[in-house]
Order: sequence, then structure tokens, then C-alpha cells
Amino acid sequence: MSSKTPPSLVQLARRSLLKDEALTISALQHLPMELFPPLFKDAFNSKQHKILREMVAAWPFPCLPVGALMTTPDLEILKTVLDGLDLLMTQKDQPRMWKLQVLDLRDANHNFWNVWAGMWDGVCFPDISQPQPLMYHPIQQGKQSLTIKINLSMNPGNISEYNEYFYQWSMERKDVVQVNCQKIEIWTNPVYYSTYLQDVVELSSIQELEVYKHCDLNTLAMIAPGLGQMTNLQKLLLNDIHMSLEWLGNKKIEDWCVSMIIPQFSKLHKLQHLYLNDVCFVNKCLDQVLRSLESPLETLAITRCKLTESHMSCLSECPRLHQLTHLDLSGTDFINSSYKFLGRLLGRLTATLQKLKLKGCMIVDFQINVLLPALSRCSQLTEVDFQMNFLSMDILKKLLQHTANLRQLTRERYPAPYEVYDEFGNVLPQKFVQQCSELMVTLNVIRQPKKICFVSNICAGCGGFCVYKFGAILCLCWQ
Repeated sequence: MSSKTPPSLVQLARRSLLKDEALTISALQHLPMELFPPLFKDAFNSKQHKILREMVAAWPFPCLPVGALMTTPDLEILKTVLDGLDLLMTQKDQPRMWKLQVLDLRDANHNFWNVWAGMWDGVCFPDISQPQPLMYHPIQQGKQSLTIKINLSMNPGNISEYNEYFYQWSMERKDVVQVNCQKIEIWTNPVYYSTYLQDVVELSSIQELEVYKHCDLNTLAMIAPGLGQMTNLQKLLLNDIHMSLEWLGNKKIEDWCVSMIIPQFSKLHKLQHLYLNDVCFVNKCLDQVLRSLESPLETLAITRCKLTESHMSCLSECPRLHQLTHLDLSGTDFINSSYKFLGRLLGRLTATLQKLKLKGCMIVDFQINVLLPALSRCSQLTEVDFQMNFLSMDILKKLLQHTANLRQLTRERYPAPYEVYDEFGNVLPQKFVQQCSELMVTLNVIRQPKKICFVSNICAGCGGFCVYKFGAILCLCWQ
């Protein structure tokens, strides 16, 4: 006999109803509101688009979180749902106020479906005697409007049709539809998408903006005015931003670009997380960016950039950085004396800093010595990353000893000592195992680590790494 739980009477009734499309649609006006969520989910899973369209128009709740049901953006579902909104907005006998106020296309509000599905699979009935809290429902030019919440990933390789359809639909209904977008990812040249944003999306609704590759400095300058209108932006990530080959070396154009971009930072009053990864204007204008900040940052990542002593001095003194919880300067060259200013910055973050990443900064022994006093007092640290730096066995032992009071550490990554390499930079396996094992013994005497590893430089032979956790994992050349 099967141990599978038999379907409840409610489930059987829903299945029976969905077998007759016309009956289901005609029954919607008499259907108890509590049956809508499970029936909608059943129709969604069985791809009954006509029923879904009618259910959107008849939806009895203020919010329809359909995005939680889509594992990936689905163009056909999008068309069906938007057709349902059209039906709602054009109904001749529609009530004075639409019950549906917000269509949520984000991957969010999963609990809505889980709660209703659990309660209506024959277990118990929720108390709906209390009125549902109403969400903000804007009125534009005397007309009631619908709000659509959506997160956009503008990657033409997979969902451009989805974005294009939504753009055209929204443009034609701007008088009755407000598009709120919490997060936007741009993976392609954003000239076209700048029009998309300014025409469709309420820019003040954007809280996270991430720009990856293919966006050169002059293109970023062209869309900069839109950035300044994102007044509720909390996270800004810029990745691989350089002058285009066409304008490379043209100082006049570069200065114009910078003059368009930098002033926008002063308009981002709610910015908390700033990521500048391989961004060309950082090398010359970091001090201007820092002076433009209006609110204290929680996260600052400046990676793969060239920072002068002047830049590091600004970092250590900037009042907007003295509450950082996450600092990432990976790929920054500390060969000069700017490490002194890094020590000062760490000294100001002892009460707040939780994550410190200094991977591949070419830090050597005497520089670590300057950082140790401040580092040892960062009592809130949960994660440190010192991989791909040039530290000796002795200084690594000293570094570990200075973490004795850092009881919150849960993830630690350190470079293998430089004594494990031969004169050509190749790992000596026996020395690697021996010295990393000794470092682990040293640490275990001080405290019990949770997740820790010692990592070699990249192997020239296979492109891999030798890693020591609680045992050695050698690269392919030595396996």
C-alpha cells in the first residue's frame, strides 16, 4: 500500500473545477476569496492561461505575488497576467475601486502561497474576519492606478523578450500603471536601457543598481542624470568601467564624463553599500566621491584600483566610513606607505567592522605589523581574507596570535607562507603540508577556528591552487 497522503476534499474539488474551463471562469464571481490562492496556484502549475487571466481580473486581495511562482521569468505567464490587468481595467461593471492594487513580479512573498496552500489543503481555515491591510494605492490625474513591482536583470542573452514586452505594455499604460523596481542589474550597454528606465520605471523606487561590464565611462556619464534621481538607492555596484577605445586618451572627454558622474553621489542620501570594482575614475577622483557621500556607508568595496597615499588618507579620515561593517580593498597595491592610513582606518572601525577582505594586495611582512594593533581590536570581525599576499611563516604566526580575542570569526582565509615556494614560485608540496599544518597547530593553541584555509598562489602548471583546511588538497600537478 502507498503511504502517500490521499488528496483532501478541497483539493479534489479544485481539480474537478479546473477540468471545465468555462465553469471555472463563470464561478469566479461566486468563489469564496479564501479559495482564490490555492486555485490560482493550481491553474498556474497546469498552465491554464485563460483561467489565470480571468483570476487576475477577479483577484480579491490587494496584492498578487505571482513572481514567487516563477522560477525564471516566463514570457507567456507575463502576457497572461498583463492581459488580466487589461481585463480588470476595462471591465464595464467594475467596482468603484479595484481590489487588486499591486502586481508583484519579483521573486518575493513566497509565504503568501505557502500559508494559503497549507491552510486550504484540508487542514484548517484561516481567520479572515480581520480586514486585510491595504497597500499604498496611488491615484494619478484623478484615476486609480495599479502598481507593478518588478526586479529587472537586463541581460539580452536570456530574457530580453520578457523585458521588451513589459516595456511596450507599460509604455502604453503609463497613465494607469506605476512601475516600481527595487533592484536592477545591467549586463549590457545601458544606452537603450536608460530610455527604458526613464520612460517606464519610477526611478525613486530603485534601491539596488548593479552595472556589469560593457558600460564604458562615457556611456555611464550619459545615464548619470537618471542615477541622480534614484533618491532611495541603497546599493550601487559599478564593475569594469573604463574609457572606450574611441575616446581613450582624450582628457577633455574624460573630464566631462567625470563632471557628469561625480555630482550624482551627493543626491544618493540613502546610499549604504558602495562597490567600485575596476572603475577608472576612482584612480583620480576617489576623494571627490568620498566628499560627496551624504550618509554613513555600511559597505565599501574598492577593488582592482590604484590608490595613492592621498586616496588612503581620505579613506582613513572620511566621516562617512567610520561605521563600516564590510571593507573590501582586494587587488589594491599597498607597496607604498599607504598601509599606514589603512591601519588608521581599521583603528576607527574596531567597534563595527565584520568583514575585511585584503586579497591580492601585495602586502608584505612589515606592512602587516602596522595593521596588527588595530586588527586585533576589531572584536566584531566574522570574516577575514588575506589570500594572495606575500607573508612569511613568522609573520603569519604573529597574525594568528593577534586574532586570539576575535571570537566572532567564522571564516578565515590566509596565504600559504612564502617559504613553501621554490625560486621559480612553484609550490613545494612537502613544505606546504608541513608549514600549513604547523600554522594550524599554532592557531588551535590560541582558539578553535571554524572555517579556515591557507591557500597557495596560482599554479603555473595547471592554474589551480594548493589548499590546506584541516588537511592538504594539492593542485592537479601534485595529485
